[in-house]
Amino acid sequence: MMCWGLLRQLAPAFVAASLALPAGAQDWATRDVCDIQELAVFPEALSPLPLETLEHQANDIPNGIGRFWQISAPNGAVSHLWGTYHSSNRYILDLPDQVLDQIEAARLVALEIDPTFRTRAEVYKTAQQTGRYRPAGTSFQFADLGLPDQIELWVRDRMDAIGWGASSADYLTLGALAELLLWSPCDDFDGGIIPDQDSYIQTRARIAGVPILGLEPSDRLHRHLNHPDNQGLARAMIAVYGAYLAPVADWKPMASHMALYRQGRIAVSMVADAAFVEQTLGNEGSALYAQLNDYLLIERNYGFVEAATDALEQGGAFIGVGAYHIPGAEGVVDLLRAQGYRVERVPLPGEGVE
Repeated sequence: MMCWGLLRQLAPAFVAASLALPAGAQDWATRDVCDIQELAVFPEALSPLPLETLEHQANDIPNGIGRFWQISAPNGAVSHLWGTYHSSNRYILDLPDQVLDQIEAARLVALEIDPTFRTRAEVYKTAQQTGRYRPAGTSFQFADLGLPDQIELWVRDRMDAIGWGASSADYLTLGALAELLLWSPCDDFDGGIIPDQDSYIQTRARIAGVPILGLEPSDRLHRHLNHPDNQGLARAMIAVYGAYLAPVADWKPMASHMALYRQGRIAVSMVADAAFVEQTLGNEGSALYAQLNDYLLIERNYGFVEAATDALEQGGAFIGVGAYHIPGAEGVVDLLRAQGYRVERVPLPGEGVE
């Protein structure tokens, strides 16, 4: 589903490394299911709600259309904002020429994280998987989270499929488990080989000699979720991303979200995603989804804007964050406007075309 694509940039190097291991479950995620045959919106596959209902709800979300935006600081400095989709699918890597031109001409490219290592100590810390395991002798069991039985089954299957083993759901920290679930089973075929869109942007910047700014530390997510005060948030994230593991029969759900993305209809994708999660998780679904997005989107949006301020004041910045971060009253566009920036949509070919 769409949130996999839009949030996977948080996943650290240890996730990609795990995908090199043999798969043992997730048998539904075959190449036939994962390879899109036609990029189009298939309403019956998109959401349990009618497309007309989704579009009506999306109309209430500010800045719900558009992936590319120009930012003008009060001092006249100009930068650009791009809504990314964290997938290696060919339709997602096919960036518009206007976007590629701005990446290569940028003074600086800012992404959600910079997953490259600065020091040998950082390499060692990641290799040791610090903060990934519970203390020896822990009595925790995944069932203690009190999530639906099908979520536990899907999560354990996922851990088995990427080589950690079904029992790892009991001994990994909540932060580590949540990070591992950020990776879609359909991305297993490309993991560590073909870059997702964010990594592709970073690669283009590297070739052009443009420096990278990480808008937050690459290990922030698992550290945040491992804090004792954030156990409820970690539970919400595991529940929502566990719901995304629901087996699908074909490629049409993924194709629909990618088509909406290419059309710039981000808000429609967002409300479709919410409807799917709420249906899959039942009575608690709405509350869990809201709790997760309060952090993953809203809280982090404020942090992104703060981290980008110096770069925006200097101008020439290309900022890429997941497309779900852009719309909304507390989305990046409106937060920038509240700080005195002029933010204008840059229309792209194919956007707005249904």
